[in-house]
Amino acid sequence: MKIDPLFLEKYISATRVKFVEYFDLISAEKFLRNKFKESKKTFPFLKNISRAEKYKKIIERIKNFKIDSELNNKIKKSKDSASLIKEIKSSNSYKTIISQINQFKNKKVKQKKSKKNNKRLSLKKKDLSNINFQYLISKINKFRFISGSSFKFQKNDFIKYLVSKYKINTQLFKEFKKYQLFNKDSLVKQKNNKKFDQKIGVVFYSDHNLIFISLNINLNNRITINGVTEIPIPGNVIGDSLVEDSNELANIALDSINLLDLNSAPLLVVLSSSFFNIHTFKASDLKQISQSDKKIQAKSPYLPDNTLVDFFRMSDAQISNGFVRATYSKKDFIKGWTDTLEMIDLPVIGLVPAAPLIFDAITKITLEEKTVLIDIESTVTTLLIGGPFSELNSHKLPFGSSLYISNNLKNSGKNYFDRVSNSIKVIMKDNNDTSPLNIFVMGSGLDNLINSEFDLPKGFKNIAELKLSDFSYSPKNMQIHELISNSIDSRIFSLASILTSCV
Repeated sequence: MKIDPLFLEKYISATRVKFVEYFDLISAEKFLRNKFKESKKTFPFLKNISRAEKYKKIIERIKNFKIDSELNNKIKKSKDSASLIKEIKSSNSYKTIISQINQFKNKKVKQKKSKKNNKRLSLKKKDLSNINFQYLISKINKFRFISGSSFKFQKNDFIKYLVSKYKINTQLFKEFKKYQLFNKDSLVKQKNNKKFDQKIGVVFYSDHNLIFISLNINLNNRITINGVTEIPIPGNVIGDSLVEDSNELANIALDSINLLDLNSAPLLVVLSSSFFNIHTFKASDLKQISQSDKKIQAKSPYLPDNTLVDFFRMSDAQISNGFVRATYSKKDFIKGWTDTLEMIDLPVIGLVPAAPLIFDAITKITLEEKTVLIDIESTVTTLLIGGPFSELNSHKLPFGSSLYISNNLKNSGKNYFDRVSNSIKVIMKDNNDTSPLNIFVMGSGLDNLINSEFDLPKGFKNIAELKLSDFSYSPKNMQIHELISNSIDSRIFSLASILTSCV
């Protein structure tokens, strides 16, 4: 007799077989612990069925029948699908369609590339024909390093130094950015990523003290200062106006470089403002923008044979209407530093005076016709007076912070700033200029004149109050922070701002 499996399954369900399966799935231990006694009393009939060999064989057959049936159906469907796909792929129509699709894609890609290349070529031709661009290129071609000596510049380091010369308050740097002549990794601001941070060493010399700073700068010009050393320099190494011993200076510098782990980092060398003199000329008043021009020679405070002049055009206006800034320095003094840097043999970002870069950064955020900046050193005060995109002239005041330092710092500071204020008024009156609302203050001497007892008098403003740079300086968190001065906070802010202007 043939048994209908479906009928049998329904019959067993009607007699509560599912409940019996529940008992079979539970472990014997748990079943005996929780339900065995009660089940024995309540369902003796179902218990006997579950023990029957016939029942177990029937259930097993039902399960096997279902599994075999499902597998057969799946295999049949799979074979049918595979057969259909294979048949479609082997057909000529399918092959023709695929070929046409590929041809269409290739055509579109070629058209897109061609369009893109034509656009680039068009822009390039347009850029090359631009007058400002041509002027920029001529500037690059005429560019000379301030020392005139042979120097081991890496490509990016030369670029950074070049940018430091042309970035400040001019349309030239905008042209640099517009035409993207340089490596984007060194100039373009991108997302903060420590992988792209650049380690840089900053060297600052003033008042017979040499400061070395190890820092990291990211692509957004965020500066993190990692270590600082300050070293006194004897007079037989650097005199008042001359590097007396380049070999010894190089050895001193290398000790700090090794200490701060700057052996492969580029260096930015900043010299105090007192070693430079600045005068601005109208381009129309000069026969030629050259050191040989008599008017340029006449403004030099040094002997003609010992004068080095660096020129910087204040704008990209026509020659007849523009201003030319001339920075004077002693040739033998600069040569002493360049000889030292050649011995150190590290890439150099630039060798720059401190105050002019700070001045140009200030004029970007002030609206006054005239801006005044004083750079206080120990024995001299450098005064800069000028405006944005216009004249800038420097003046040397024959006194510094050391003349006024006493036990009563409040009186000392007041006396110094009273004298500075009077000197500025006299100079501006002679030039028919009106004094600005604020006189900006920087320099190594500033750290010696102000503290918790004495702040700047009214009319004077510390450049630290201006957001000229984004930097962090936490001496307590530094492994190396060796100073001979009580404070270098003002110098740290100045150097961070100078570096931001240069890179």
